[in-house]
Amino acid sequence: MYIILLVLNGKFYGPVAEKAYKVQLSRTSNNKSGPSVAGNGFNNVVQSAAETIYMILFYIAAAVFAFFLYTIPHIGIPLSFVMNCAIMSYYCFEYKWSYLGWNMEQCLSYLERHWAFFLGFGVPGTILTFFLSVIRSGVIFALIYPSYIIMATMATPQPTGSFGVSVASGDAARSEWNLPNTLPIFYPVRKIVDAIILGVRLVGGIPADPKVAKKNKNAVKTD
Repeated sequence: MYIILLVLNGKFYGPVAEKAYKVQLSRTSNNKSGPSVAGNGFNNVVQSAAETIYMILFYIAAAVFAFFLYTIPHIGIPLSFVMNCAIMSYYCFEYKWSYLGWNMEQCLSYLERHWAFFLGFGVPGTILTFFLSVIRSGVIFALIYPSYIIMATMATPQPTGSFGVSVASGDAARSEWNLPNTLPIFYPVRKIVDAIILGVRLVGGIPADPKVAKKNKNAVKTD
């Protein structure tokens, strides 16, 4: 019953995101200062098989890394909570970024440049699901996710850094503490995915670098 309800509920996510995107598009088209929009809509965005596989590996690696953080004594739970906030935000904004035609690297870079916004965006949903069992958290997530899709589609994240604001210098700069403009929170997840892909290549006999493969091929011909 739980799986059936999740599948049925998932069919509504796309229409909700599409409607919210159209509302946002109609607003920004009348506002010259609004964000520029590219792409032909979510239903017209075609992802290659490699991108789809990479996305699946990414979510699996993110879940594994968050669980690994959870097992660290003393500081594991807070670190895992922060990681889940980032994953929650990425999952909520994924529809909007698909509409804009962004690839996964663009999405991750954008999230890491606006990390304070996205961590804050994911806090309420993570609080509601983080401390529950898998089934209970899945039920709560299914209830709140449509609202989060709408909020993510309508949102306009701002950079973390104080761009355009005067920065202290000299002795004042040494005593002033500023947040970093970029926080590579998904860097370990990227490395896990790269390691998995490298392992698959090695097992399948596929060279990681096409230049290396060409060089080896020429060496064989010479011999």
